Amino acid sequence: MKEQKIIFIPPTYLFISIIIVFLCYRYFLAYNLIKYPYDLIISLPIIILASYLIISSHLFLVKNNTTEKYSKSTCVVQDWLYKYSRNPMYLWFLLLIIWISFFLGNIISFISPIFFFSIINWMFMPYKEAKMEKELGQDYLEYKGEVRRWV
Repeated sequence: MKEQKIIFIPPTYLFISIIIVFLCYRYFLAYNLIKYPYDLIISLPIIILASYLIISSHLFLVKNNTTEKYSKSTCVVQDWLYKYSRNPMYLWFLLLIIWISFFLGNIISFISPIFFFSIINWMFMPYKEAKMEKELGQDYLEYKGEVRRWV
């Protein structure tokens, strides 16, 4: 396997995606179609939930003394949200971007979640999975066979 170089970590792409949403909102005014109060009703609870789940997923990895970065993995975490998704933080990042797009109400801004999903799904996840297979072997392969990539 060719060694892949990771330039930016996923939170960087999260912030880039959020900036894209705000730029669409600011510069494509004709596409600001979801109006108040529907933007708040739809998005605010989801933004709060996604933020909580991102932070708690991170803290769960820290509690289990494993890495959420790209250093050497120490174990396969299979509890809590990791029973349902191999990548719950990426999933919540994606949902957060979607719901910020709803919050701002700009239809063009929905290109941002597509951008984020594409980068994470086809660049980061294959790299991370190959790395985990190499470092954790059979334990990770069994987990990968039981739990889906996203949901």
